[in-house]
Amino acid sequence: MDEIVKKIEDALEQFYMAITQLKKESANLRLEVERLEKENKWLREQLPGKTASPVSFKEGQDALARLYYEGFHICHLQYGNLRTEGDCLFCISLLKK
Repeated sequence: MDEIVKKIEDALEQFYMAITQLKKESANLRLEVERLEKENKWLREQLPGKTASPVSFKEGQDALARLYYEGFHICHLQYGNLRTEGDCLFCISLLKK
């Protein structure tokens, strides 16, 4: 009889430890969800216009120029990479179009 009680106690202890671990993981997931919701909200606020209106050609050119002068490549060879060695002839040719 004592052996059965001991097995039940051991099983309950393992069950309790599993529940404790699940609570910790649940709390961590809740924190991660909150962080992602805040980040998502911030990113949505950064969207220009917040509408699905089409961008004009001039606006696109202005955006590319802004990216270039912020230090990024806009040419097809290196698009999005930082410009580390001064001006890029490919990027400049795109800006002149």
